[in-house]
Amino acid sequence: MAQQFTLDLNLKAYPNTLTTDVPDDYVVKVETQSTSLTLDDIAAATAARLGEEETKVLGALKVAMEVMADAVASGFCVSTPFCYAQPMASGVVMESELSLPVDRERIRVYASLRQGPVLAEAFGKAKLQLFLQPAATGPYIAGMTSAFSEEREQGGVMTRVPVDMEPGEMVVITGNGLKVVGSDPSVGVTLTKADDPDTSFFIPAKKISPNTPKKLQFSLPAGVAEGQWLVKVTTQYAGSSGTLTKEPRSFELPRPVTVGATTTGGSTGGNDDDEDGNQQMG
Repeated sequence: MAQQFTLDLNLKAYPNTLTTDVPDDYVVKVETQSTSLTLDDIAAATAARLGEEETKVLGALKVAMEVMADAVASGFCVSTPFCYAQPMASGVVMESELSLPVDRERIRVYASLRQGPVLAEAFGKAKLQLFLQPAATGPYIAGMTSAFSEEREQGGVMTRVPVDMEPGEMVVITGNGLKVVGSDPSVGVTLTKADDPDTSFFIPAKKISPNTPKKLQFSLPAGVAEGQWLVKVTTQYAGSSGTLTKEPRSFELPRPVTVGATTTGGSTGGNDDDEDGNQQMG
């Protein structure tokens, strides 16, 4: 049966742990559905609306995706009702290298994506419902950014304005109850490659400075390459009393962060999502 879309969008309000001078403000985030939709799901819903055969619609959608990808990879900007795609490149070369083949390890090519008018219209029609979320028990990660991100005042509130974070760079995790303390061997920060759960790196307390309830700063391990990474903090911190919890408690960001150049413009940092639904680290 084809997926039905009701345009009901649930929002969650979390206590804002980044603005300590404002005691009663909240950050709002979308409560996403428990399952992601694939091209097969979109084809089924499209076929149901059109009254067409699902396999034919799926085939047409796959070809359309390939055509748009080939067009952007050929230097075209593609404007559709759903999104606008623009080819992008980043990297630095020396004059002596201009006549040589392009080194793809140093020069990245990718697409910048922005929402199109149909997507904006759908959000405008969505019925919004706001739910208050209690403060997190144990550590809570608000976001992970480059240590070189700037802080600027926006609307009277200091906000981190991120920059793209590169492998090996110094990073900062912000949030609440983060201080990494305790004798349990699991206490520390764990970075796990999103598409390869067997690849992970552990950062113990001795490599974190400053190590405070609201800020953890450390250098990315050398093996953390460009890509999507899951972030988890585990600690026995129990507050300013100095006592420790009997068992360690963990918090993991629900979406991966990006190491390397982000694929979209207008990054807002923290644990805001980019337009592909991935959190940007930078």
